[in-house]
Amino acid sequence: MNERLHDTANRLITKKLDPSADPVNLCGLNSTTDAYDIQAYAQSLLGVNVVGWKASLLADSSVLSAPIFDCDLFFSGETLPIQRMKDGVECELAFVIDTALGPRPVSGYTRADVIPCIGGVMAAFELLDCRLVELFQSPTPHLLADNLGNGGVVLGMANASWLEHNLLEIAIELTVDNVTVLERHGGHPVGDPFDVVVALANHLAHRRKVLEPGQFVMTGSYTGVHKVEAGQHLVATFADFGSAALNVATAQNDY
Repeated sequence: MNERLHDTANRLITKKLDPSADPVNLCGLNSTTDAYDIQAYAQSLLGVNVVGWKASLLADSSVLSAPIFDCDLFFSGETLPIQRMKDGVECELAFVIDTALGPRPVSGYTRADVIPCIGGVMAAFELLDCRLVELFQSPTPHLLADNLGNGGVVLGMANASWLEHNLLEIAIELTVDNVTVLERHGGHPVGDPFDVVVALANHLAHRRKVLEPGQFVMTGSYTGVHKVEAGQHLVATFADFGSAALNVATAQNDY
């Protein structure tokens, strides 16, 4: 065990479990390899399972990933404390892995390899809660160590016929307290969010990990970050994919 990385994971968990704790300074952490090891230490310290993945596909085709733990998984209509989303929420599509991928080809997984493994796609909220001193302006290894600022996810119901729909130009609506605050078509940063799933499958394979049946992949925001307030009721609707609803608690014990 690497004591330094173990200690870093412990400090991040302390902040995760106690929002009143001081933000974490990760000065000296410069390696993405160490950052991914910190993710693993955090999982072990919390005693949780990985139920999904958060992934970002960058302009240079590299991927950043973070596990989503079972303690951070919620479903449409639940009421959650604002501390889980102090940095806002994002409206996303989540892809459900239904069957295991086959052995990775030498040239890497393609869209055709991954499509049969997807059981459905659903509307989702990602809750943002960065535990770092510099928040989302932190260096990449720091963000990775902090699970890319994930505070949880809220999932809707999966649509198995996702291939019949154009995800590049999909209509999205975000309402707050039954008032539409955002309405648009498309807008995902890489165009088709399924490309993120394919890239993540290859990224994990390089790290000797796999997308497992029953897991899901959060693929990035169509809407940017939306700040929330206590007591609000939010609904993210994706045409043909239903909605995800989120209630923000009015008080710390009101959930």
